[in-house]
Amino acid sequence: MLAIMGKTRPIRVIQWATGGVGQIAIRHMADNPAFQLVGCYVTSAAKDGLDIGEIAGREPIGVTATTDAEALLAMEADCVNYAPLYVDVDEICRILRSGKNLVTPSGFTFPPALEGAVEDELERACQDGGVSLFGAGIHPGFAGDLLPLTFARLSSRIDEVVVQEVGDFRNHPSGAMMFEGLGFGRDPTELKADPPPMFATMARTFKESIHMLAAGLGIAVEDYDFVWDTAVAVRDVTVRSGHIKAGRVAGMRLEWRIWNGGKPVIVFRSFWRMDDTTEPDWGYEDCRYAVQFTGLPSFRVNYEPTEPGPDGDIGYWGRIWTAMSVVNAIPTVVAAPPGIRTHLDLPLVQPPNLYRGPRSPAPGSASYGSGT
Repeated sequence: MLAIMGKTRPIRVIQWATGGVGQIAIRHMADNPAFQLVGCYVTSAAKDGLDIGEIAGREPIGVTATTDAEALLAMEADCVNYAPLYVDVDEICRILRSGKNLVTPSGFTFPPALEGAVEDELERACQDGGVSLFGAGIHPGFAGDLLPLTFARLSSRIDEVVVQEVGDFRNHPSGAMMFEGLGFGRDPTELKADPPPMFATMARTFKESIHMLAAGLGIAVEDYDFVWDTAVAVRDVTVRSGHIKAGRVAGMRLEWRIWNGGKPVIVFRSFWRMDDTTEPDWGYEDCRYAVQFTGLPSFRVNYEPTEPGPDGDIGYWGRIWTAMSVVNAIPTVVAAPPGIRTHLDLPLVQPPNLYRGPRSPAPGSASYGSGT
């Protein structure tokens, strides 16, 4: 909710893109009285003109999707939830200059880590529009920066931080992401010679998140690198988004690393798989996130789903985490001063109206966590 002249109203949001994460955001905001969905941008002609409730697998909610970006930029809205598969900096700047705050799970967690003039372009757009930009997500995002920064306050000394993700993608619905974007199902030698397009996006987004953690911990970045390897299927595999032949890529190990003193001191590691067994077998754990601190004391923090996902899709909870880490921050971002905002300068996010039981406080009451 926004407080204006002593009165409150829902935060008006435009959803930008309706992939798996975007659809989760739509369902949440449609159910949460803290938000009012007022528009939706899609790139597909097949979705143009559809009610976004139907796109998200729900009953119609009275908001129509459109491919007309200019019409949406002319609308009155407080925030855009920007969730395309591939980001467009020029498009983001246009949205910001239209006077709309922007949150996104697609990077921009720490623009100072970006090369060239990107940070300056984004900051100028924020100031021109009088609005804020905030990027989050789950990994990169919450698992790799906010969570370790929170638990670091329990340490007396930190020698190394390792953030690890294990993702099971067998039931991921997007063939465009899994096969075209990430390269599952391709020949491993060919994939090494011609990396998939999502790797360029990941190099940017993970670089931002890991540099934010280094900045938050006061660790000087002497070097940064990204290394990866693939594992192949030992049998023909059929997954939700397609088919993988034996000998083709069915697993990935990726590491983003910050170096100091001649060694990696912050490591983001991801294990992704399409089957229980691959060659090599890296000893996958169950689908989970973990942060391991080496120092005084050394300890490990884990979190993972406690129930199976819909239709057995355990990765669905990870997509919810990705969407909610951004959407729940919208009230705080809208209330923030104009400019690029990160976990390092935002106040504590108070997610609005998550408990909606019979005894929950009414929106606008003193105990309602509006974040405004």
